[in-house]
Amino acid sequence: MADTEINKKLKTKGTIYVLISAIFFSLGGILIKEIPWSPEAINGIRSIPAFAVIYIYMKCIGHKFKFNKTVFFGAVCNFLMSLSFVMATKYTTAGNAIALQFTEPMFLILILWIVFKKKPSRLAVFTCVAAIIGIACFFFDELSAKSLPGNFMAIFSGLTYAVVFMLKTLKNSDFESSLLISFVFGTLAGIPAYFGETEHTVSIYLLVLALGVLQFAVAFIFLSKGLDYVSPVTASLTSTIEPILNPILVAIFYGEIIGKFSMIGAAIVIGAALNYNLREIEH
Repeated sequence: MADTEINKKLKTKGTIYVLISAIFFSLGGILIKEIPWSPEAINGIRSIPAFAVIYIYMKCIGHKFKFNKTVFFGAVCNFLMSLSFVMATKYTTAGNAIALQFTEPMFLILILWIVFKKKPSRLAVFTCVAAIIGIACFFFDELSAKSLPGNFMAIFSGLTYAVVFMLKTLKNSDFESSLLISFVFGTLAGIPAYFGETEHTVSIYLLVLALGVLQFAVAFIFLSKGLDYVSPVTASLTSTIEPILNPILVAIFYGEIIGKFSMIGAAIVIGAALNYNLREIEH
């Protein structure tokens, strides 16, 4: 009875951690929109304070840096996920970017089926079909059609995000070490673009600092801690607040609203993911 109570408290703690991480992640849309730099420059420079925060965090908790093929693979996926999401947010609406990134459960199902030979359930197949229909809706919207590259970047971000959610379940993985390496990749890839930028104000650098520290590093710290106590499915369910809060903040502070078909597509994608996660938890 005592063990059950302890496990319940740990799961509650994990859920709260993931919820906090989702709130910090949701700041991405408005911060990225407000910074007048290229996606490569934004992702590159925000990676510098993010690296510093994660490094200090690892030192404080006594977490040793690890390096192996799995850690390197995780770093590549996180780098690609981060860069493609910034590109998506710049090239399409923030609502489109976050909703299409939330195709992550669909890609998770496909990865488990194709790579790990885990046959999908009927619910999983239904989720994939619903997600595909939802994605199609985005490309019917006039605004989305003009932002085709951004839509594709968001979908790619969803694919790599699925791998990031799986990192802690992979053998020899180390979430924090993968983060550090991915930030190095981001900085190296972004420096050339940064030197091509002409706008350099205090407000821009404060936004980049907030993006790197809060939306990137702190969000990942809480996600990592949350995944220690709850399953990827529960974490994915809790993070549903992100695709809802992200476009709301952008609409309020930036005045950007997604189109009619995109709104329908977002409802289908988020609804399908939410339904899948709830059913999985019940099962």
